[in-house]
Amino acid sequence: MKLNIEKKELSTITTLVSRAASNKNITPVLSGILIEASKETGLTMTATDMEIGIKTSTNLVDIIEEGTVLVDAHYFADFIKLLPDTTISIELDEKATRLNIKYGRSNGIINLFHVQEYPSLPLQNLSAKFTLPQNILKEALRKTAFAAAANHFRPVFTGVLFDILENGKLNIIASDTHRLAYYTYMLEDKDIEPFNFIIPNRTVQELLRLLDDGEDIINIAFSDNNIIFYQADFLLFSRLIEGQYPNYEQVIPEKYTTNVKFNPNTLVTTLERARLMPLDDKIKIQHVKFQFDEKEVMVNAHSEVIGEIQEIIEFNEISGDTDLKITFNTNYFLDIAKIYDSECEEIIIDLSGALSPAVVKNPLNENYLYVLVPLRTNI
Repeated sequence: MKLNIEKKELSTITTLVSRAASNKNITPVLSGILIEASKETGLTMTATDMEIGIKTSTNLVDIIEEGTVLVDAHYFADFIKLLPDTTISIELDEKATRLNIKYGRSNGIINLFHVQEYPSLPLQNLSAKFTLPQNILKEALRKTAFAAAANHFRPVFTGVLFDILENGKLNIIASDTHRLAYYTYMLEDKDIEPFNFIIPNRTVQELLRLLDDGEDIINIAFSDNNIIFYQADFLLFSRLIEGQYPNYEQVIPEKYTTNVKFNPNTLVTTLERARLMPLDDKIKIQHVKFQFDEKEVMVNAHSEVIGEIQEIIEFNEISGDTDLKITFNTNYFLDIAKIYDSECEEIIIDLSGALSPAVVKNPLNENYLYVLVPLRTNI
């Protein structure tokens, strides 16, 4: 192997791929990046810990001699990142079984793993199912994944559900049972058979790093219990989360008694100040109380140690029952408000009493919404 490549291009693909390499020492080769140099396909890098795998390639490289090597992923990525912005020359020393990396008048030497021990990605019996524009996939994941649980005794709640229904309707759902994020999109293929699957949140985060805001198509395929997202220059595979996701539709209230219209930016700034209050000894969750009347709402956050914040917000409009007190998890509500603050000037909050779930929507965009379960307090 012998090649020349600009440091920026090399660092970009190395950083993307290295995140899939294992941090554990159980199987040392899984902590490596497989580097393949081909005059036909360019420079290709692959890393996997067998739970997730990333493969990406670039043609912005001068391949002098073809070859394949396996290097320590994290050391290689960190080293390349710190090199000067110049042309990098990489050459395999077959006798010494090491990789020489030259940059200007300097050079580094990296020892290699045995390529023969590196496992192939599980891409056999690949079955392509459907496609999505990458900007749609990125938006859907950005607006839902944050609602998944970091840890849960039911693993399905630690991932994001893709639920394909009749006529090509795709619902993308995330929930930790205290909040739910719902995004819907109509697929081009209206004849696709209904099915669903759940991808881990780690996979979501890697996808968000790989995807951009363009309209290029992402292909989605399956191989056994693995999902594969791919384009011409990158591929991401992941194991799926096994289990049956609960009926999320019944969580979304169909009726409500109070309808309020807020400016999301006003809500964000109020909730950010409320979040400064430390945890209450009685309720081990940061929370904020909303007390409505006909013209405004009083927002209250209290701490026995620090003090109290009371703010008055004049909402745009309220209808239905205006005598209502309700308490929410401060951080959960703030996550939702920030999503809306980036794209609209008014949100609708549908309420059905102090203990019933609230629904937060953008009146100008019906393809996503949030359900927020209130906290039980002595309000």
